[in-house]
Amino acid sequence: MTRELGAVEFAAGLPDSVVVAAALVTALGDVWFVFLLLGTLYWFGTALPARLSLSRRRAAFAIALAFGGLAATTALKETFRLPRPPGAAEPAAAGLIPEALLPLYAEIGASSGFGFPSGHAVSAVVVYGGLALLVGSTRSYAAGAALCTVLPLTRVVLGVHYVVDILAGVAFGAAYLGVVYRLCGRGSNPGRAMMIALVVAVVGAGVGYTTDTMLALGGTLGARMAWGIVGGAVLDESATRLGGALGATVGLAFAGLFAVVYAVDPAPYLSFIGMFVVIWGVLGAPLVGESLARRV
Repeated sequence: MTRELGAVEFAAGLPDSVVVAAALVTALGDVWFVFLLLGTLYWFGTALPARLSLSRRRAAFAIALAFGGLAATTALKETFRLPRPPGAAEPAAAGLIPEALLPLYAEIGASSGFGFPSGHAVSAVVVYGGLALLVGSTRSYAAGAALCTVLPLTRVVLGVHYVVDILAGVAFGAAYLGVVYRLCGRGSNPGRAMMIALVVAVVGAGVGYTTDTMLALGGTLGARMAWGIVGGAVLDESATRLGGALGATVGLAFAGLFAVVYAVDPAPYLSFIGMFVVIWGVLGAPLVGESLARRV
């Protein structure tokens, strides 16, 4: 099966400035950015400006969608084990980047490991398409459609994916989003969405014992367990209104731990433990923030 369809040669002929712009956009689909975005929406809830806010229930549902997409992507990559285009591990257009920023640019604009399907394509549809559905406005649908189109295409421009990888990622992401959104009351049942993500992660762990599959398993297991214990209290936003900023601070501390786990590529079991702890901190942060606010 050919996965190229001539796009690699086309991307290689693009101006370096276009490639650098694509690297900036592609960061919107990186795990760290998605984690920070959804964490912020969850920690602050309806305290954010109206156009940017979600209820904590819907934000938790978006987190469950993201974890499900991550778990499914890692499972599929390990199942198919198809390579990326030649040179994917080297950042394109690096000559335009100051030397001090090259490590960061390489982290964003280059990729290693298996390439099918595209995790960024899955993430774009599941996360940004999911947020569009959860917000439910004309603007959110337009923004979601734009990101679901442009973000996956940046992966081809950067030379880290074949076209078929992108098409498969978009198709699978749409299917996963549609099924979970329908089965979970159109965003009203984050606990069920977390359970679906956990089942997918268990399948992925059965396919391959890797850092990525264990990260997904630790995150989904921790999310389902944490939500079962703190979810009811967190959903009462009137009872946690004082702890928004402090809760976000607590959540960011755990996000820092996530950054360490994500960056150092630890042994699979450490990846599992780290992500399990991180998601407990993220989901419980509003309650901790509220407790700290009342003491102050």
